Parts: sequence; structure tokens; C-alpha cells
Amino acid sequence: MPDETGAHVTQDMLWRPAIEYNLAEHCNLRCEHCDQASWMLPVKFADLESFRRDMTALAAVMRVRELKFGGGEPLQHPGILEFLRVAREIGIAERIVLLTNGTLLHKAPEELWGLLDGLWITIYPGVRHRFDWDWVQQKADEHRIWVWRKETPEFAQRLLVEEIRDDEFVKMVFQNCDLAHLESCHTIHEGRYYMCSPAVWTPQRLAARGITFDNRETDGVALHDNPHLHRDLDALIRRSEPLDACRYCLGSWARSTPNRQLSGKAQIEFLTRPPTDLADLIDPEIIVPRPYTRQQPTT
Repeated sequence: MPDETGAHVTQDMLWRPAIEYNLAEHCNLRCEHCDQASWMLPVKFADLESFRRDMTALAAVMRVRELKFGGGEPLQHPGILEFLRVAREIGIAERIVLLTNGTLLHKAPEELWGLLDGLWITIYPGVRHRFDWDWVQQKADEHRIWVWRKETPEFAQRLLVEEIRDDEFVKMVFQNCDLAHLESCHTIHEGRYYMCSPAVWTPQRLAARGITFDNRETDGVALHDNPHLHRDLDALIRRSEPLDACRYCLGSWARSTPNRQLSGKAQIEFLTRPPTDLADLIDPEIIVPRPYTRQQPTT
């Protein structure tokens, strides 16, 4: 039967509190420990027809409370309004939310506000916005949308450049990862459904360090030409074994560090610095057996 959006819904539909879709892989900021490593990725915008195709396939088996458009910085995309309109047309989500650093919000067309149900503006230290919050409140009142002013003075230093070689430790990281299990960071990217957003860009991030890594088939479910899409997505959502990308990530166990914007020189230094000892990257409030955090030399 149709739901309130007019889309067809069956009783065995999968459900998620939220999914994410990145409109731009690159960003206009240079946050040192960005989970998507956006500052080191080349300029790349999402394709509208690929988005329509992916969301149409997913809508056949899943409904979500929130479809979150993020990045990179999504407001960089010149066709952002078309994506929002298509999302409304497909009706996979009850609410459409934009995740932005706010630096381009003052340039956004008026129609943007009317196509959203929520707006998540992340506030980073030292990053200036060309609007005042009274103006944002006025827009929220006019269009009856909620706005979250998300102060983010720190980033989790979760992304690694050296593989975790202890299988038990990798499994513990995955089992305790809020990104995969609680925070609804499931991400749609180029025809595949991933359990967390960092997993999508792990190959590109590691390639910047000269490391070859490919997790597309193992960590993502194909949305097209897949007669078992419902089954495969359900298995991914219930997955108990780590993703391949978990070998290069500390998930929710990562130590937080003050966020900073990288200069050109600092970006080069970041990409050439040696790996940090695993034990020094774990949140000090979490006690992990020492044998797990001591990397054994490769042979």
C-alpha cells in the first residue's frame, strides 16, 4: 500500500533511522581529521541520474526517517536543488536534512529552505560564517524547519594509515563502533550501500599514502542487478563481522584532538608523517589489553 509520500510500502520493508548521500566528495575546508578525508580528495560532484537510480532501487526495499545530504561540502554542488527535488519525488525518507559547514549558506537560493526538513550547521574553530543566527532563526521560522547548530571543537582521530593486524582487536573496534551501529552513517555511493561513511573513502585516502586497498565488493552491497537486494542489505545491517575498512579505523575508540584547518604546508606534512603508535591513538578512557595495540612486524 502507499505511504504518506505516495510510495509503495510492503510489510517486509527494511527500515533505517537515517542514510547519507554525499553531493560533493571535496570540501572548501581543510579539517585535519575529517572522517571522509575530504580535504585530500579531488573535486568531484555527485551525478543526478546516478542518485535517482540509486535511490529508486533502494526505495523498493527500504524506508528511512532521514535522508542526509552531506559531503565534503554539499552547498558547493551547483545542482543541489535538483537532488532535493528528486529525493522528495522518490519518497524514500520522511525527512530531508542538509549537513553543511555553513560557509556558503548565505549564497544558497531561497528555494533550498523550502525543500528541507532539517539543517545541520557544523561550527568549527576559526571558521567564519557570513550570516548571523537571527537570520537563520528567521528562515527556520518561515519554512518550519529545525536547525542544529553543532559545535565541533574536536575531531576523533580514527582514520589510520597502518593496517591493524590483530583480528580480535579489529572485531572489537567494529562491535563497539557507533558510526556503524548507532549514528546511522550508512552511506549510498556510486551504486552501492555501505555501513559507514569512512569505509567509502578509505581506498582514496590510503592511495594518497601510496597504499593499495579495495573494499568495494566486500564492504558495500550492490544496489543494481541484484536479485537479492533485500536479503543482502538485511545481512549488512545485521553484520557481526568487521568491514575490511575497519582494519584502517579506530571507530568509537579513537582519541579526540582539537580540530584545526590545515595549511598547504601542513597538508603535505600530514601525508608524509609516519604512522602513530596504535596505543597513543586510543581514547584514554578506554582500557585495551596491551597485546592488541602492539603491532607485530610484517615479514
